[in-house]
Amino acid sequence: MIAFFFHWFYHSLENTELKVKTKMYSSDIKQCARQIVKESLNQILAGTYEIPSLEEMKHFLEENFDHSFDDYLTTQKIKRSHPTWSRDQVMDELERQKRHYENELRVNSRIAALNTIEEIENLTISLNNAIREWKVLYL
Repeated sequence: MIAFFFHWFYHSLENTELKVKTKMYSSDIKQCARQIVKESLNQILAGTYEIPSLEEMKHFLEENFDHSFDDYLTTQKIKRSHPTWSRDQVMDELERQKRHYENELRVNSRIAALNTIEEIENLTISLNNAIREWKVLYL
């Protein structure tokens, strides 16, 4: 049973690829956590691994996932929705939407970082439990 778990756990980590510069989805959080655990497996096994802080995780996610605001696309949508608006009205709306987007991003990046940290904690706890059980059975 333990051998099966190690096999499954390691291969589930092995098949995980970190998506670089893509939008963040909940499945990405799990993939990101698995990738971090995979890369830190030696430290986890040695008992020296420290789970990243919230700020470290936010920084990591910002570097690896694209959250850019598309001015051009948003401007085109505004123009289609309000064809009679002047250029100033369109630009004011663009700035309003950009501020809203940045506020949402700030909240969402914090939630994504917390969820990624929680997933890392769950994976390391599962791995450490499996190691303990294996030691009891085989050592």
